[in-house]
Amino acid sequence: MAGTAVLEVRDGGPGLTSEDFPVIFQQGVLRERYRGRRPGGTGLGLALAHRLVAQLGGSIVASPAPEGGVAMTIRLPVTTGGAP
Repeated sequence: MAGTAVLEVRDGGPGLTSEDFPVIFQQGVLRERYRGRRPGGTGLGLALAHRLVAQLGGSIVASPAPEGGVAMTIRLPVTTGGAP
């Protein structure tokens, strides 16, 4: 029997523009876009998360969170019994 595990993570940050979502998982793109305008990370985290989730056979999608910020929805396949 197989299923899907779903994890949703939301942040309370400044959010993103509609132009940001198509490139959100590309390494360093958002870091360069917002350099000097707001605090940011190294530009690696979301790209690494996307690659890891894909290697596990899942998907990760970013969307605007209703309360502001960004919502990340991760879906991973789950199997019961037997080896992965």
